[in-house]
Parts: sequence; C-alpha cells; structure tokens
Amino acid sequence: MSEAALYRNIAFAGAGEAKPSSTLVRSAKDMAVEAALAALADAGLTPRDVDGLITAGPLADPHMLFSTLVTESLGIPARINTALLNAGASPCLGVLYAARAIASGACHTVLVCESDSRGARFKGDKIQAMRSARPYSDDFEDPFGLTTPGKYALIARRRMHRYGTRAEDLAAVAVAARAHALRQPHAPKREPLTVESVLASPFIAEPLRTLDCCPVFDWGGAAIVTTLERARDMRKAPIRLIGAGEGHGPYHLHEMPELPSDAIRKSGEEAFGIAGVRPADIDTAQVFDAFTIAGLVAMEELGFCEPGQGGALFAEGHTALGGSIPTNTTGGMLTWGNAHIIVLPEAIRQLRGEAGVNQVPDAKLALAHGAGGPMALSCALILAA
Repeated sequence: MSEAALYRNIAFAGAGEAKPSSTLVRSAKDMAVEAALAALADAGLTPRDVDGLITAGPLADPHMLFSTLVTESLGIPARINTALLNAGASPCLGVLYAARAIASGACHTVLVCESDSRGARFKGDKIQAMRSARPYSDDFEDPFGLTTPGKYALIARRRMHRYGTRAEDLAAVAVAARAHALRQPHAPKREPLTVESVLASPFIAEPLRTLDCCPVFDWGGAAIVTTLERARDMRKAPIRLIGAGEGHGPYHLHEMPELPSDAIRKSGEEAFGIAGVRPADIDTAQVFDAFTIAGLVAMEELGFCEPGQGGALFAEGHTALGGSIPTNTTGGMLTWGNAHIIVLPEAIRQLRGEAGVNQVPDAKLALAHGAGGPMALSCALILAA
C-alpha cells in the first residue's frame, strides 16, 4: 500500500478539549480524561469502542506509565498504548503513528490526546520550574543556562541575520494571534495587542520579549482517529487525513548545520507530496507557535511564503480571517499556552464548519502542524473535508 493510499483510508471521527479554567486545579490525567470524554461524545462513542491510545507525556505532571493511567481511567480495552515524548510534535506524530497502526491492522480506533498541569503547578519563576521538571538531562547546552526561550532566541537572531527579520516581524505574529483570540469569550488572553505593546514588554531572552512567548496554562485535548468506513457510521461527517509527513534534525542547536534544522521543511514537503496539494490550496493553517519566531518560521518553512517574508505575511493580514491563509484561528499557543494539541481540534472544527466566530468560510483543506524542541523535529498533517 502506498503512503497516499494509507492515509486516504484514515479519518478523524471526533475531537474535544478540557474546559479552560484559571482557578480549577486538575491533574494532567484528569484533563486527558475530560478531553477524551468530550472527543468520544463528539463521535458518539464510548471508551469501549476504542482499542488504541497515544498520549503525549506531560512535563509538569509526569507519570512513568501515563498512557496506561489514562486507559485505566477511561476503561479502554487497548491493543496499542504508548506515550510520546516529542514535545510540541507529539500530538501530530500521534495521529501519524495511529494511522500507521490502523493501516497495519494492529487496531481500528485510536484516541490521541495531550494534557498537562502547568499553570496550577508552576508558581513564581516558571522558566526555572519547567527546567527542574524536565525528566531528562542534557550534557552540553542546558547546564550552562540555555533555557527553551533562549534556544528560540538564538534561532530568531540567526533568522534576523540571514533574512533581515525584524523584532517588528515577530511582534506581528503575536498581534495576529491575539486578534483571533479577541473574538472568543473564553480565551484566557483577550487584551488587545499592538506591535508597539509587544515591543514594550520585557525581554525574556533577547530578542524575544514576554509577549513573544506563550503563557503558562493547563490544557487538555483529544482527537479520535479511525478508518474512513468506521467514521462514516459515527455522529458527524468524517474529516479525512490525506497527507502526513515528519522531519527530524539534531536535538542540540550546536549540532544543526543551520538554525533551525530543516525538520519543518521536510515534514511539509512529505505531507504535501502525499496529499497531492500545494500550500496555496490550503484554506486554513494551524501551526506551532509557542514563540512568535516559531510561528513565523513554520509559515516560511511550510511554503506559505518565502523565507524572510513571514513578518509581512502576518502584518499585512494574510493570516487573518478573510486573508489568503487564515492561521491559528483560535489565537494559537500564544493565547492558550503551550497546548500543542490545539491545532488538531481547531483544524477539524474548521473543516466541519463548527469554528464559530472564527470560521473560515467554505474551508475544505487544513494543515495541522507541530514542532518539538527548538524545532528539532516536526510533523505536518493535511486534512480534508
């Protein structure tokens, strides 16, 4: 079976998210279960109808057997069951690996979910708290004080040197994201932004300022992946997966021939090639934007504009509703926190026509994207109504 044929027999049957709250303290397991039950209800299924689970491993609330904990809590009779530790790429990679498992006959319906309890658990200096929560060690960069924002700051500096990207270009990404969030009553960040207000916010790791970085909140999200035939019998019309690609580069920045690695470009080229479509055919893009530079690089590397033109893409309204490629229509991670899975429910909602005030009219093709580490690995998915 060709890869194109493999993915065209795969569909999304449901999607759901845990309800946002600024006061309720919930564990990563609790939010995974809440999101999973919402996705199951969306599809008209029960946990007993699912035979596979792929989770992302939570960082702030880690559990060695997290996926098993979630299957136990839901009562899923799992035939496959695993947790991925690929950071922001985990949810989209989970879909890709679920599709391959279904195509192989290992299972027929897989729940892909991600959750974490960061806002409730990280108090005070959140950057240092996140560093101490990491379940692994690093030999070369982190022991010398290089934080995750610091790594993205180095990527931003390289982009500035190579293509002339400006701080104003990064700010335009944050302003565009907030414009989408302003229309949503439950968005946790709804204060209007301007380029000037972003540039006036304090530095976190120069050139990245506070408003260039995603906030810290709790989150939970889930999507149900199954065969197209099974999905047609469920509650809502299926959303097809027609292309997927992954790209991998070095973990450490000092091992990358160029900053960032070419992982995003590789994942996009593979996904578009399998789907048989071009970036210009996509109606809406939901991309990894934990930092403004990440959203800008993703749009450039995925082919929505030329390298160095990402700032203009956001500043000139191309990523807005009514623009040529409405992007991160929830407000993205820059609004909702480091909720990598946010790209999947929103892409599904857009293609169903269920995105409410931020609906892209007549959306037929969507891209969902995730990147892990300092854009060291990447996964791109192409969805079709």
